[in-house]
Amino acid sequence: MSRLRAFLIGSCTALLGACSASGLGPFSPGQTPVEPGALAVPSAAPETSLVVPGAPTEVYTQVARGIMACWLGASGPLKQSHIFHADAQSAATGGGGAEIVLQERDTTLRDQRGVRAFRVQMSPVPGGSLVAAASLKMDPRRANAMMKDITVWAKGGSGCELGTRFPPPAVAKPSMAKKAKAKSRR
Repeated sequence: MSRLRAFLIGSCTALLGACSASGLGPFSPGQTPVEPGALAVPSAAPETSLVVPGAPTEVYTQVARGIMACWLGASGPLKQSHIFHADAQSAATGGGGAEIVLQERDTTLRDQRGVRAFRVQMSPVPGGSLVAAASLKMDPRRANAMMKDITVWAKGGSGCELGTRFPPPAVAKPSMAKKAKAKSRR
């Protein structure tokens, strides 16, 4: 009887610890209560997963198009700071899984692929694809907007939550006086 009791106490303790660490408890470790009406910023790195219809390579294509158009497009908020890298297996090889990684741009490296900042994995499951996204090193507010985008794109939708909430910094255009001065030097 004492072994059963010890097992049950140990199991309950482990479950309570897991719930608290995952944010399912009242507060995650290090998280403090938020005043009513204040914006809460999660202390843990955002993650999401969902099952969507379609093969992983099809879902990969939808998500990759969204990332390239929204986050890394001409006016994308991550164009200057991050690099897209992907690996996709053919469904014919038996796997059919895919992974997209955004890496911080590091100009000191030849290929500029710095620290991994965000990852999206697509893998086959019965009835479709499991899409799992994780922020590895992104600001939690940006990462939450990115998770919303991934969810929409994986389901075949369109939109750009990250671009809407965090537009890229405005690039200062040279004034007409500077252009005229530069032209006169030639």
